[in-house]
Amino acid sequence: MIVSTAKIADLPQLLELIAEYQADGEEFEALAEDINTEYLREILENDRLGHVIIGYTSSGVPVGFLLMYLTPSTLEAQRIPTILDLFVRVNQREKGFGRQLFDHAIRWAKKHKYTHIDCTVETMNMVAQYLFDYYKAESAGRVYYSIDLTKE
Repeated sequence: MIVSTAKIADLPQLLELIAEYQADGEEFEALAEDINTEYLREILENDRLGHVIIGYTSSGVPVGFLLMYLTPSTLEAQRIPTILDLFVRVNQREKGFGRQLFDHAIRWAKKHKYTHIDCTVETMNMVAQYLFDYYKAESAGRVYYSIDLTKE
């Protein structure tokens, strides 16, 4: 797999992958392309918001992506790379592509002098947890909550 930092030129391929990612879960459906385009373009054009990594096969077929947000931390007085989205196409899984995307994220973070990467993982996502175990990631001792503002 060829892994690189995503650019605006990668937007059509990213949109294709994002639509699959959004539709892959049980809770969500793929959003309208214009919504995804605006969202991705904002991140791709502002490196203070985040960093997107994309992977292609040697024949140029998009395989997956990793999106790291640069989350402000008052405690550390800096931004922290936080992996929230990691996706590999279903027919390309268990081939090491997720690890290659993750390796690229680690190299990027080290190059930019970050001391750690944070990750949020669903409790039922054992594949992601095994990946983080491979990298000897430690639990941050936090519990993740989400408040649904659409319910009363």
